[in-house]
Amino acid sequence: MVILYVKGQARRIPKNTIGKKTEVNYLGASPRGIHRKQTFNFEVSLRVLYPLAVPIKEDCLNYGFYNPSSTLPMLRFKLPIFITVLILGQYLYSQDMGTSQGKKSNSPTKRDSKISTVRQKKEIGYDGQDGPYIFNDTLYRVNAANRFLKEPYTNQDSLSVHVFNKACDTFHVGLKSRHRVFESSFPQPEKMVVISDIEGNYNGFASFLIAHKVIDERHNWIFGNGHLVLLGDFVDRGKNVTQVLWLIYKLERQAYLEKGHVHFILGNHEILNFNGNHTYNNGKYIKVAQEISGKEDKIEAVKFLYSNQVELGKWLSTKNVIEKIGPYLFVHGGLSPEILDYGLSLEEINAIMRAGYYKNHDEYDKIDEFLFGSKGPLWYRGLVSSTKRYDKIGALELSDVLSYYDATKIVVGHTFVKKISTGYGGKVIMTDVPHGNFKYSGKTKGLLIAKEIEYVIDDLGNRMILE
Repeated sequence: MVILYVKGQARRIPKNTIGKKTEVNYLGASPRGIHRKQTFNFEVSLRVLYPLAVPIKEDCLNYGFYNPSSTLPMLRFKLPIFITVLILGQYLYSQDMGTSQGKKSNSPTKRDSKISTVRQKKEIGYDGQDGPYIFNDTLYRVNAANRFLKEPYTNQDSLSVHVFNKACDTFHVGLKSRHRVFESSFPQPEKMVVISDIEGNYNGFASFLIAHKVIDERHNWIFGNGHLVLLGDFVDRGKNVTQVLWLIYKLERQAYLEKGHVHFILGNHEILNFNGNHTYNNGKYIKVAQEISGKEDKIEAVKFLYSNQVELGKWLSTKNVIEKIGPYLFVHGGLSPEILDYGLSLEEINAIMRAGYYKNHDEYDKIDEFLFGSKGPLWYRGLVSSTKRYDKIGALELSDVLSYYDATKIVVGHTFVKKISTGYGGKVIMTDVPHGNFKYSGKTKGLLIAKEIEYVIDDLGNRMILE
């Protein structure tokens, strides 16, 4: 007899199932206490160590096998060590499932680049669920057993998205028939939630949205006619980048049907990936990019993965880099006072930058050089701090910028701050904070604007007036 543990529940299965497919029922509880029965299909095999048996064709991580008759003599002497290893492994696993939120310079030194390159060479390979990726009529994904899968796909099929976390979260997405380019200016909504710099951190992102009733536990939009503003850098560093992107993709469509809106404003990291810059990619994404594109060159592979030939890239390439909602300007990095020298409207900034997402640097004209450079909307930090290249913006310069765009406040991400805070007498709101790696940690934070009052909110559902 072999005992199978599915999410902590023991199920006995006959020995003659080893090497064969079998079904095991698992009685699970939903977050609301409603029980449901699930059937898992397994192809069972035994490992030598203790010996463990592992499911090969399943998308959930939280299960395992063991054979008691063959392990009891061994466990009599090694049980304390075995338990210690399990506890340590679970701790390291839970740490690894989150996003590394330690902020790094986006202009690495040569030494940092060498370290990053060495690390990436060691770590490039499949590492948990990833995808799906849609290219033409083919679906690509990586399952929990780190197997790269390829299968035919039609637009009528709903996509299943499996999250790489302890809860084995799953949601479904329908593809859009077309991707529209949204306006650059919107009237003030009744309520608006803002968050930035998620960087593949599904756990923090999803729990934050659930806590403030933007989505329900099934990942569906329940925010009505409210607006959700995502201030860029939702890719790179983390291990659930595609899952975060598909969640935004899904919510954008559902919000539109409810007369709400999802504003996905791109940051410098989205553009880095358009250009094939893999410096901040987790190694798993470089590996899958090489596999899907058929290109060994990492830059060309990542560039293909985010190109308008792949569904997620096609969708991302329609997004703006700056928007005005009511009296608020929203931009990932910031607006330098030098932008006024070019006399550009918000619509012109967005149109020029969308046209430049896939340009090579040698194709840039003077305006491109500025907009995609260190003082452009993606990279500028002068609303928060000074840098080696420029001083922090002056109060009169800020007033000139706001006046030109008929705004009273500007909300930014990109530059790390310890807490969501304001500057220049409340004219600048800074939102790039260290989010929590786990669900409902109380550390993932954003901004709520409702009835002209600004609140700091977290993934426990708390809110306090922004000071």
